[in-house]
Amino acid sequence: MVETLLALDHDGCIGDDGAAPVWLPSELRHVRGAFAGVWRNPDGELILARDPVGHRSLYWSKGPDGTPRWAFRLRDAIPTGDARRLDPIGIATYLATAYVPGHRTLLRGVEAVEAGSIVHLPASGSVTRRTFAPLPAAPASYADEATLKQRLRASLEATVERLVPEGPVAATLSGGIDSSLVAALAAARRPLTTFSITFGPEHRDELEWSRMVATHIGAHHELVTVRPDDVIRSFDATVGALSEPNGDPLTVPNTMLFAAATQLGLGVVLNGEGGDPCFGGPKNGPLILATLYGESGPLSHERAYLRAHQRLWDELDVALEPSLTARIPEGAVEALVTPWLEDERWPSFLDRLMALNVAWKGGGHILPKVEHLGAARGALARSPLFDRELVRRAFELPPDMKRRGSIEKYLLKEAVRDLLPAAVVDRPKSGMMVPVEAWFDGPLRSFAEERLLDSTTLRGIIRRDFLERLLARTLGGLRPRRGVKIWLLLTLESWIRQMGATL
Repeated sequence: MVETLLALDHDGCIGDDGAAPVWLPSELRHVRGAFAGVWRNPDGELILARDPVGHRSLYWSKGPDGTPRWAFRLRDAIPTGDARRLDPIGIATYLATAYVPGHRTLLRGVEAVEAGSIVHLPASGSVTRRTFAPLPAAPASYADEATLKQRLRASLEATVERLVPEGPVAATLSGGIDSSLVAALAAARRPLTTFSITFGPEHRDELEWSRMVATHIGAHHELVTVRPDDVIRSFDATVGALSEPNGDPLTVPNTMLFAAATQLGLGVVLNGEGGDPCFGGPKNGPLILATLYGESGPLSHERAYLRAHQRLWDELDVALEPSLTARIPEGAVEALVTPWLEDERWPSFLDRLMALNVAWKGGGHILPKVEHLGAARGALARSPLFDRELVRRAFELPPDMKRRGSIEKYLLKEAVRDLLPAAVVDRPKSGMMVPVEAWFDGPLRSFAEERLLDSTTLRGIIRRDFLERLLARTLGGLRPRRGVKIWLLLTLESWIRQMGATL
């Protein structure tokens, strides 16, 4: 039986150790690079596959007559004439995490192909799913630190070399270790222009650090200024460019950065995404402490993981309309987390978190975001630290080489210490903070009120009294993160409205 390749979405860096590309589903485990592919068997069966980390997106559905439909964007995978009904569990998961991970989407009847998976859609009969490239298990024994450091450095250099095209290239630069090391490796190989985001002089930024790195590596440095008017002007277009809703406030800044790069003729934009999920970033620390000293009982680890996203997990009971809550089985969202936290391929809790973060925050959140926002502006986003080879290297590291005491990403930092100023390597992670709290107290307040209180889109989904208290700053809690939650809901409202979806 010979499969016919119907469509392929890839990043131009596909190959099997330098050999000609292999395009048979049975051999996909050998393919390197980012791809989503669709094949047809002679008997009419469709075969859908997505790369092992999730750099490219792929969706499918079946129409009322059982006819399968597929697409690289969710909107195009909706069956003809479908009513576009929202999935209650998908809504709850999005509100808890700011994305919808795994095979579930926000629409009933439309599924995502999970990273490293193949879906068989026969002309008639049952759909089957299988994994062709699972995340690597923990090794039976670990190499010594010097060997692991040398291997990691060699893989970093080889990955960036493979992902940078001939000629000038762009890279995002926040001033943190992840984007800085990618930029440094790229600048050693190609003429590099780095891009940093600022929100104006009245807001804190990381420009001191990004400028330091750009000067150190000899890159041309550009600033992208994002103001409230930019948000109002491009919000709906940004949400519309996303295949699925993504509640990260960086979506509009990301869009503007991609636009700035392509305006300078730079079509490939490198980023530092992947350092935290793969190599022991600081967000794992509070979660580990929460599991040790926090609540106990069934699903406590799962709840701690969902709470660590700092979205609306703790407010779901008061945020969702009771009629919607009644349609979400108890423990349904936590059950999505459980298989990862109980997977015996990884003996340590930190490694189980790492696997979950690669699959969820990588394949379900970060990579689809940069893929679709970049494509909307004519840019190709590449994420070296999420490359399959580097993910494999990350799983070779023992937990204490990911986090050593209070030092996060220990071995990653040591592997690139010679490339960057010591102050950059050793500084604690700060992160780019979009000033949503200040914006929704001032210039974006009326925008948020109009979208959340005057629109009927969220009616039947989010309780109006919750929206009123959120906008009026009367929600309780030590860290209410009001601005992030408003952005989360604004994104949901815009996506549902543009999709024409209902409960």
